[in-house]
Amino acid sequence: MQMFKSFFVWILIIGATIVAFNIFEQRHELATKVPLNSLVQLVDEGKVQQVQVKGRTIIATTKDGQRIETAIPPGSTVVDEFVKKGVRVEVESGDTGSGWLLNLFISWLPILLFIGIWIALMRQMSGGGGANGPGRAFSFGKSRAKVYIEEKPKVTFGDVAGIDEVKDEVKEIIEYLKDPLKFQKLGGRPPKGVLLYGEPGVGKTLLAKAIAGEAHVPFISISGSDFVEMFVGVGAARVRDLFETAKKHAPCIVFIDEIDAVGRTRGALNLGGGHDEREQTLNQLLVEMDGFDTSEGIIVIAATNRPDILDPALLRPGRFDRQIFIPKPDVKGRYEILKVHARNKKLAPDVDLELVARATPGFNGADLENLLNEAALLAARKGREHISMEEIEEAIDRITMGLERKGMVISPKEKEKIAYHEAGHALMGFMTEDSDPVHKVSIIPRGMALGVTQQLPIDDKHIYDRKNLFNRILIMMGGRAAEEVFYGKDGITTGAENDLQRATELAYKMVSMWGMSEKVGPIAIKRVNNPFLGGVTNSIDTSPELLREIDEEVKKILASAYETAKATIEAHKEPLKAVVKKLLEKESISCEEFVEVLKLYGVEVKTKCKQEEHKTFEVAAEEEAKKEEKEVV
Repeated sequence: MQMFKSFFVWILIIGATIVAFNIFEQRHELATKVPLNSLVQLVDEGKVQQVQVKGRTIIATTKDGQRIETAIPPGSTVVDEFVKKGVRVEVESGDTGSGWLLNLFISWLPILLFIGIWIALMRQMSGGGGANGPGRAFSFGKSRAKVYIEEKPKVTFGDVAGIDEVKDEVKEIIEYLKDPLKFQKLGGRPPKGVLLYGEPGVGKTLLAKAIAGEAHVPFISISGSDFVEMFVGVGAARVRDLFETAKKHAPCIVFIDEIDAVGRTRGALNLGGGHDEREQTLNQLLVEMDGFDTSEGIIVIAATNRPDILDPALLRPGRFDRQIFIPKPDVKGRYEILKVHARNKKLAPDVDLELVARATPGFNGADLENLLNEAALLAARKGREHISMEEIEEAIDRITMGLERKGMVISPKEKEKIAYHEAGHALMGFMTEDSDPVHKVSIIPRGMALGVTQQLPIDDKHIYDRKNLFNRILIMMGGRAAEEVFYGKDGITTGAENDLQRATELAYKMVSMWGMSEKVGPIAIKRVNNPFLGGVTNSIDTSPELLREIDEEVKKILASAYETAKATIEAHKEPLKAVVKKLLEKESISCEEFVEVLKLYGVEVKTKCKQEEHKTFEVAAEEEAKKEEKEVV
């Protein structure tokens, strides 16, 4: 109803303007009405310059500029007489009504378009039909924050998994909002602001919603990009309005998502260039955070993926006092996250979420949610009633390696070389100690890869020793070594490109960053990143002599690993041929199938498919709980 009234008012204004301008224009075009015989007399005297005939109306213009108007009866030949006497005669259509409307529309069309665009622009700049309705045409300074009071976020800490330490850190905020006297009697105050930072998808926004869901206080949510507009001063006004809204609803939580959109570093350090409106908005945010007291019960929570570009004034104590890093989940955290996302999924009995957690190193919460969703879509596509382990493994392959390229035609000779390449990787994985167990070997093309050897770590590793890193290079070299052993130097292929790149990068880090070379010694080379050109290039701040030694050591490590891999494969040619034969038949073989072929030839593997005495998370949790119970007793 309000929208209809607003539209009706604008129509009245536009109509009145058109009528007023039309009347004003017509005043200058009014003609003097005279009898027909007077007009004929003026024509006879040669005083008429031209005549316009509009239906049964004649408008004549005299030589002195006077306009006179008269009417002619039906069938009159007076116009013919005017023509014979040399008067210029113009005849127009008799449909004066529609012509007048058409001329009026054409003349006013640009003005109407301009008015329409102006109205649309004003509505867009002010939020259009936002929370305060369509009457916000001039409310530029109103913030676009969403205030959740009764309809608070339904997310709780039970929906947040994998970051138990972070949850413990923010629980005191909830306790303060519920019982502020507990902290005030000791002279303490909660942090004014809490900055949550971490990679995209780790759960920053989810955690903020969970805090609101647990605290049972109003939750005011806004994005950093909602502050900055094309008009100068709008962002600062919206910051003021945001904190005024917060004071009205105190105690409450103010959540600013993606704060880096407005909180970038100011001045010369901002290599991306200055932005007056953004800096004014940031200044106002700093002032507002200084202007309220935590005794009012206002807690500001912000989230960002880029803490490195935030202004130092924003991060100082008294503003964002507490900065909490949210890491990617470890293997146990991934298991807990999978259990949360599997609540509304129909899983088959063969699904082992612990195995899925071990098969997804580097995945964050958003990735794991997407993984189970992809598996559900695959199961539905196949007409299954439940999500089985087959769909989950296929979803992992789709996410990590890309879609299966079923239409790709590979010749038998190329397919055989791919099989030997992947089998070489897998063999070196079995023949090196402390390496991650091989999960499966496949020669099915996926994404950019023509084949893959997949390894599943038993546990997440946080530090690596020199032997472990060298073993990783050995496994990377296994594919190229197998090609040379079975096809000679002229038979090596381009399939080892990615292997060589990763092996070289790892060897350089061993020598120049981690000090694992006896010749170069314990030294870390300083790398200076170029902030321009997208940060693609970088320079190394060291002497040419040291760089030459580093190159020699890297080459030595890579050559040693390649020769070791080649010797190992040379010693196991026959069992590797049998593995390749089976791989060509099935296109994908599991770890157990690979080991079964090796055992037929008496090969003893150094890395098992699964750690035999590894405790599951559930068993480990039960044992830990019993241990704590005994300690309490």
